[in-house]
Amino acid sequence: MPAGRATGAHWALRWLDTDRLRQVSTGSGVRVAVLDSGVDASHPQLARAVDRGWDVVADEADGRTDCVGHGTAVASLVAARPDGDAALVGVAPAARIVPIRVSEDGSGATAYRDVTPARLAAGIRRAIALDADVIQVSFAVNSNNAALRKAVADAAKRQIVVVAAVGDRTAGPTYPAAYPGVVGVGAAESSGHRWTDSGSGPHVDLVAPGVELVGAARIRGHVPVGGTAAAAAMVSGAAALLKARHPKWTAAQIADRLLATADGTPGGARNDGYGYGGVNPYRALTESAEAPGRSPAPHPVPAAALNPTQRPGLSAATRKALLWAGAIGAGTLVLVVGYAAATAFARRRRARA
Repeated sequence: MPAGRATGAHWALRWLDTDRLRQVSTGSGVRVAVLDSGVDASHPQLARAVDRGWDVVADEADGRTDCVGHGTAVASLVAARPDGDAALVGVAPAARIVPIRVSEDGSGATAYRDVTPARLAAGIRRAIALDADVIQVSFAVNSNNAALRKAVADAAKRQIVVVAAVGDRTAGPTYPAAYPGVVGVGAAESSGHRWTDSGSGPHVDLVAPGVELVGAARIRGHVPVGGTAAAAAMVSGAAALLKARHPKWTAAQIADRLLATADGTPGGARNDGYGYGGVNPYRALTESAEAPGRSPAPHPVPAAALNPTQRPGLSAATRKALLWAGAIGAGTLVLVVGYAAATAFARRRRARA
């Protein structure tokens, strides 16, 4: 059964003020690699947005196969093209998606069990080789893995912004979010409060909309999507907007600007649940660019988040038919093992900011 079409205003688009964002930057020319389950490029809102990419699972040059739909939904949050009254539009609707398929799983209690640090490391290396400007990592692992750490470091050397989900229902540091230079992202609800299942810790830098979002389904239509992977997609889109507007900025400058212009936390100071607060791409784009590395200052929770719009226009029948997408909402995987250097790293990163 084809997925239904969601229409009307959506709270996440109001929070990020996407209409106004498009007047400043659309992410044109920026390549965003999405490490996920692949991307179905046949969806009308993605048809002109997706490159060939790479399939790490099959070790072949085509990441446009998506057996579970998660990567398609996540990629659409980054770069879906506007389509009339559709409730979906990407944060950076002129960016290019480079699909890097690192998983073919995604159902039931064993969802995404095939994602390993080695696969994530291989995916990042492929993203580097395919000239990505931003790398979106939808998965989180507990293992502090040498190969994954090196891949992230290599991306940083190439001035590639790495954005990673911190994980859903996780405990302790997760990787690659906890590595130096990576922007670790948690999920927020429409109230502006942190989603209760969003991972927390010193590796959280920002939060972004991550509950009851609208994503692209495989082939056509829309599905519910959420979790920290979805929130990270929002931040990846914001990074693409900044990269397009300031092409000579380093990856560190872009990351620092996102942190410096965050909307702050309910308590006013950086904390392990919210990081520096909610991402604010419009503020990041429009404030003076003379000192992109300055320290973040707390700001109130955005008013749009405190007055959310109604849920997107999916009928009750359509929502019932889309219950399978609950697996999509999980968004991240936590693999067991490892702890080590995260605390020391986090202190160094926060001191730098």
